[in-house]
Amino acid sequence: MLSNNNIIENKFNSLFINKLIKILGFIPKNVKFLKEVFIYSFSVKKKNYNKNYYMNFQRLEFLGDSILNSIISHFLYEQLSEKKEGELTQIRAKIVCRNNLNKISKKLTIINIFIKENIPIISDNILGNTLEALIGFIYLDIGYQGCKNFVYKKILHNHVNLLKLQKEIFSYKVWIIEWSQKNKFIINFNTFKEKKIEKKNINIYLSECIISNYGIKTKGKGFSKKRSEELAAKKAYFLIQKKIKKNI
Repeated sequence: MLSNNNIIENKFNSLFINKLIKILGFIPKNVKFLKEVFIYSFSVKKKNYNKNYYMNFQRLEFLGDSILNSIISHFLYEQLSEKKEGELTQIRAKIVCRNNLNKISKKLTIINIFIKENIPIISDNILGNTLEALIGFIYLDIGYQGCKNFVYKKILHNHVNLLKLQKEIFSYKVWIIEWSQKNKFIINFNTFKEKKIEKKNINIYLSECIISNYGIKTKGKGFSKKRSEELAAKKAYFLIQKKIKKNI
């Protein structure tokens, strides 16, 4: 006779598998491995937390990241025959950036797999990592072609708008540098470590974006040099757009 705990566990397993099949579109071979890696990797507060599960999750994430980049590269190569390598790289970067993968993962309802007792086991900020790990698992379970079919059908065809992506700015700093070079303006980024939050061991950086012969000087502040420079560049971008519209 099954105990109450076993009945609850069996019910949970059944719900987990049903949700998973709905997302994947096929019945995976190694459900036990997937459940162990995905469920217990996020249950860090549990006393029986197994570090091997989390290591397996990270390995799947590494594999999924590589496979996803490969499949998307092939997709962009087919779809955008007129684009050069640098442009294709930027569009791919927009698709696989953490923020976008988090959004796609939400749309695929992946978070619904990881709900126990009406409480999500994972948070929104690691949904993209989870999607990459899931793609790694799909590759191992049904091979490259099956994984490619999943990415094309579930991600690229439903949740990626190439026309919209091409218009979006992936990096304001890259845009500013390219614009300055094209228009023969001299641009400088100066970044300083402004202060350190001792209790949290966090540095705060201040960056300046200066285009002296175009009358632009903006500042950005962030927890990394990259972030502070990007914010300074973003402010410069909007000032440039304002000047361009004024001169039209």
